[in-house]
Order: sequence, then C-alpha cells, then structure tokens
Amino acid sequence: MDKAALRLTFFSLLFTCVNLAATNKKQDIYSFNINSTVTSHYATTVITSRVKNLLRHRQEVLFEVKIPKNAFIRQFRMTIEGKTYDGVVKDKNEAQWEYEKAISQEESAGLISAVGRTLEDFKTSVTVAAFSKVTFELTYEELLKRRLGKYELLINAQLMQPVADFKIDVHIHENQQISSMEIKGGLYLTNAVTINIAGKDAWVTFYPTRDQQTKCGDCSINGLNGSLIVMYDVKRLKQSGVLKVSNGYFVHFFAPTDIQPISKKVVFIIDQSGSMRGKKIEQTRLAMLSILSDLAEGDLFGLITFNYHIQTWKPYLLTATKGNVEEAKKFVKRIKTGANRSSAGDHQSSMFRSFNPSTSPGGGAMAGITPCHPLLMP
Repeated sequence: MDKAALRLTFFSLLFTCVNLAATNKKQDIYSFNINSTVTSHYATTVITSRVKNLLRHRQEVLFEVKIPKNAFIRQFRMTIEGKTYDGVVKDKNEAQWEYEKAISQEESAGLISAVGRTLEDFKTSVTVAAFSKVTFELTYEELLKRRLGKYELLINAQLMQPVADFKIDVHIHENQQISSMEIKGGLYLTNAVTINIAGKDAWVTFYPTRDQQTKCGDCSINGLNGSLIVMYDVKRLKQSGVLKVSNGYFVHFFAPTDIQPISKKVVFIIDQSGSMRGKKIEQTRLAMLSILSDLAEGDLFGLITFNYHIQTWKPYLLTATKGNVEEAKKFVKRIKTGANRSSAGDHQSSMFRSFNPSTSPGGGAMAGITPCHPLLMP
C-alpha cells in the first residue's frame, strides 16, 4: 500500500446508504458503527466499517455510499495494516480526470456521481492482503430539514450480510426542550431500539442482533437493507424563534404556528395523449386523486385535459368544497388516453382571466388573490 494514492471527490450530500460487497464469504464485515451527533438541527455523522479479507490471497474490497445532495463529506479515510490514508477534496472536472488516471494505474480511487434527483453515489475500493483487515471511516455533515412539523435524520444501510457488531447511536442536543420523538423506517425493530429523552437532550440506540438483522421489514437473509428515520421536534415558547450568533455569522430558526394558510388558485393540466397509455395514465389518476384530497376548502381549482382536443372540467374555477372535490374525482377517474396532443395553455390562461370572484360559483372568498402558475401533470 506504500504506492497507493487515495484520490477522493466530495460534493454535497446528506443521508447515508452504505453498500459493502460481501459475497460468498470472501470477506467479512465484522464491525459496522454509525454515530450521529445533532446540535441545533445540525448533524455530524461518522460511519466506521471494518472488513476482513477471508481469502489466502489479496482481493479488492469495495466501499459504496449513496448520499443526498444537500449535505457534504467532511472527511473520508481508510486504515490498512496500521497506515491511514486520507481523502483529498478536488474540483469536479479535476476530480474526474484524477479518478480516471488513478484507475488506469490500478490505484485506489473514489468518485461521487449523481444517481437521481436527490442522491449521489460514492464508490472506492482498495486491495487488501490475505487475512488482512481494512477500516473505512466516513464523516459527513448536514443541516436537518423540518418536514410536516418534525426534523428528520435518515440513515440507510445495505450491508449484504448480518454483522456481529452493528450499532447506530444518535445523540440530539437542542437549545429548546425536545417535545416529541418518533422512530420509523424499514429497519425499525421495537426490541432493538431504545429512546431516552431528558429535557434538551435525547439518545437513540439501535443494536440489532445477527438474528434480528434478518427479520425487520427491510431485511432478508442477507441482512439489513433499508432505512432508519429519527423524527423529533422541540417546544417553541416564542413565535419569533431562536437566533444563534457565532464568529460573525448568525442563523435564525423559526416555525410560527399562528400564521393562517394562504388560499391558492390552481389549474391542473393533464396530458391524456397516446404517450400516456398504460401505467403513466394510471399513476397520473392516482396522483390527482391524492392531490384533490389535500386541497383546502379556501382553495380554487380547475381541471383541463388534452390530446387531439382540449376538455375542461368546468369553464371556471370552483372552491374546493367537499362536493366539488368529489365531483372532480369522478371526472379524473374517467380520464382515458387518446391520440395527438394539443396546447392547453390558452385554455388555462382564459380560465384564470375569466374568473370573477363576484360571479363564479363559490368564488367570493378569493377576491384580491393574484393568479398563480398551473400545476402541470406529466
């Protein structure tokens, strides 16, 4: 390993998904620990994985991580035969060139690439001598987002085998009292998770045995393969929130509860041309039925479908009363695919322009609202 050059590229990321190759017991993940510390919604997570080569000759060990784009890696290192190799941060274009060069020279290298709208994929591999061990250590940081009234910390693991020493430890410290906490996810096992809350601090541990690692919702004979989600919130005594200042910078956290939702006007435009035939139109109908159920009674909405001709559910916007929503759902359930496409943009604009709060059914409560852009259903 003296000649090994470790070149790693780190971009933005958040949630952690670890996938270590371990097939036919050629190698063994004998220890896998995740330690996450959250302070004022800001999480620092350290993943430590230890792998042993079980063969009588050297072999390549792969370390793969899927991570979201809104977090970043602070440090990555590998330790082999007592020597530690640290990753180096590179510009994206430079990193791609360095990665290809390292691979061509059969050196250890790692690179992050996009695998979807929210995830990026990081891989690195190293050659390990017969019966030797390697330790991977990844440290990343993220600012937790508050969704539906709760902060979420998500950890995902795909280990490809039961692990003797598997642990997840989470410590949360907030400036305000922790008011609630909930654990979800396919890895959740009631008898393997412990939760302790003491004022502004909370501790969560997940220590499944080898046997339990094959029995959770997202588990198989190959071990853990899913996510664990820690959800929590704090008591907010002031509507103005909390202001923190450090080294000339400040951050303002606030989540007011006394603000009334703003009513909206929206026209849903649905493509029912031949290209939507089959599963696409089925998924669109299901999505629309769910969206219609979520409309507030103060909202105004309309529906337009198009293929070789354009059809409007109503020529004007209606308030989202229970009766109107149910009638709209019946219309959505009857949507079928046709042939050629036509433009529905003019009809959408006309529907907004023709809306008159004083004359349109159920429209009186919407006076003064500025028309918004339509929601397009692909």
